[in-house]
Amino acid sequence: MRNVLKKLIESENKRFIFLMAIFVFSLMVSAIIYFFSGQKNITNINYEIISTMKLNVIFIMNIKRNLIYFILIILLTIIGQNKIINILFGLVSVYYGLSVIYLIRTFGMDMKYFLMTFTDYFIFFPILFYFTFISSTISKYTRKSKNIETISHKFDIIVTGYIKISIIYLSIVTVYSLGYSYYIYILSRLLVR
Repeated sequence: MRNVLKKLIESENKRFIFLMAIFVFSLMVSAIIYFFSGQKNITNINYEIISTMKLNVIFIMNIKRNLIYFILIILLTIIGQNKIINILFGLVSVYYGLSVIYLIRTFGMDMKYFLMTFTDYFIFFPILFYFTFISSTISKYTRKSKNIETISHKFDIIVTGYIKISIIYLSIVTVYSLGYSYYIYILSRLLVR
């Protein structure tokens, strides 16, 4: 089962490049949005409010933010909606691009923001990108195979394998969200002292 999925994913180099192209295009859209929305209007972050939040509140906020995308992608993959997956990834990438622009703009002025968000850029987003690539690849095959009764067994193998991979990724995201919540909880208290 794992070998079948591994071969499917490894055979899709073009899809990986296509997702990279969506990502680059989304970053350009982010720059255009930022340019026309007013470059000087940077929202100030109130670190004192963050420092008063309880750990469970921070965790719930993080887990909601992080898991919603993954759950949507899983559902779209199982029903074979590759185009919607690409659109959703593009929207998330635009948001990511705006966040990166904000990070760069505030880097010299607000080191606290960088400390609180750098793990999202260097750990979470690469996980999200690779999971999207896997899901986009699998959705192509679930869309094709679910319409043909004679290969319903192949469809079941693909979906079962994908669900197992998805559970691993959901576990990784949950662990990341918990670790990130602890990090924010401790760091926010250190920063306001």
